[in-house]
Amino acid sequence: MTLPPTTCAYCQAKASQLCTACRSVVYCSREHQKEHWKRGHKLECKCYEVASNVQLGRHLIATRDIKMGEQILKEAPLVFGPKVAATPLCLGCHRNLLAPEHPAKDFYKCSGCSWPMCCKECEQSPYHVDECRLIAASNFECKISYNAVEPERKESAYCVILLLRCLQLKSSNPAGFAQMNQLQDHLQERLQTPLYQVLRANLITFIKTVLGLRDWSEMDILRIAAILDTNAFEVRQPSERRKVRALFPGAAMINHDCVPNLRHRFDDDMNIIFLAKRKIAKGEILSISYTQALRSTIQRRVHLKFVKCFDCACARCADPTELDSFAGAQLCVKCKVGKVISMNPLQNNANWQCQLCNLKVNAKQYLAKDAALQSELEALDKSQPSVFEDFIYRHRIELHETNTHVLQAKYALTQLYGSAPGYSLEELSEQDLTRKVQLCEELLQLANIFDSGWSMFRGNLLIELEEAIVTQALRLTEPTESEAKLKEATQLLKEINSIMKTEPEMQHLLVEGKQLLDEALARFAVQ
Repeated sequence: MTLPPTTCAYCQAKASQLCTACRSVVYCSREHQKEHWKRGHKLECKCYEVASNVQLGRHLIATRDIKMGEQILKEAPLVFGPKVAATPLCLGCHRNLLAPEHPAKDFYKCSGCSWPMCCKECEQSPYHVDECRLIAASNFECKISYNAVEPERKESAYCVILLLRCLQLKSSNPAGFAQMNQLQDHLQERLQTPLYQVLRANLITFIKTVLGLRDWSEMDILRIAAILDTNAFEVRQPSERRKVRALFPGAAMINHDCVPNLRHRFDDDMNIIFLAKRKIAKGEILSISYTQALRSTIQRRVHLKFVKCFDCACARCADPTELDSFAGAQLCVKCKVGKVISMNPLQNNANWQCQLCNLKVNAKQYLAKDAALQSELEALDKSQPSVFEDFIYRHRIELHETNTHVLQAKYALTQLYGSAPGYSLEELSEQDLTRKVQLCEELLQLANIFDSGWSMFRGNLLIELEEAIVTQALRLTEPTESEAKLKEATQLLKEINSIMKTEPEMQHLLVEGKQLLDEALARFAVQ
């Protein structure tokens, strides 16, 4: 391990106050740290560097050992706006217009461009004024209005807004436009998709003919659309009623891995923040996941190819057993015991074979069955635990306990037991309460493989488990058993607080969990 320097980076006096971000310089005082930051350390103060190779392209690697929970990167959006299809939202503050305080009547329309807005003040938003001027000059009239029959209907007209804002960067922020232009687009693959055939017909017409931006070529416009589809993040701020997508050039270089070492969140100012989910060694590639942990390899790879236009070849995807989880495997119909796994998981058309009896299954047949099971699962009534339990029971002969469809059903059950109508924690039978604990513990074991450390997946499971254990403790009559349960819950809540302390939307759950635990502890202290 390289030892840090012993002299102040600003004045060269003897010093020991280590820069907590890069850990490569020390200071003699807080004041000199601030001065050194102004002199240029701000641009150098990182725990990562940009690397490049043929397989991954540009990506980020750790330049030092990183602790679990450390903030790696914080970045403001270069540009943001509505998703390709969105429910009505204000183009100034970007809040959903279908809010309780808005009566069931038509939306306020911008006096300049006629697009729905919150109010007159939002017309002057810096995010809107340039596009408003351009749209107003074209005499285009937006047709988005309040729809009492389908108030949540998504409007495809919003597809032009974020792309238009990207085009306008060329004059308003040339450096930012250059940054955006360096990002991957996968345009050639996307041009063959139905979506881009529609964009080619509608988006190009709007930009070049309606708005009169004839200096932009058709391919240049579609390339920016492809850059957005490849690199943009969906930003959700439930408390602000915002759901938009945004471009972060720095964040866009963080690699995907199906077993990632980072997680990300957004603050109130829409900055993206990356945190280390676990310890990261110097030289390790920094990664997040663009897909869902409980999905099988074939499901994840198909999704990533469709949405992000690349074939994932991470360690989990390359392993036919999926790191011994067998999430994609089904039980053999011949021997009834062996698991049928892919003969080459990095080839979606590879055949499948039983580990024990060597029964082979055609890829097309296997994938058709897998897709049918996923469709059946997604069509289930999301409000009733019984339908998910029934799904698991009906497919018990063909799907083992850690098959992806079973795992997804189990995760739904951890949420429904304790919250569904008639299934609140107080209403749960002993059997259902025990089942909730069992499911949480099973999924936490899988989380240690797929999404370990301070992940949101683990955090959510721990919250469900802690509440269930406290409820169990309150029902026990033997003080010793109750105290053991509450001691376990206390340890769980400590870990939950570590995971969720940076998540504003989760704070009310932390408060409720602590209150419930404190009440239980006080009750047994009195006894």
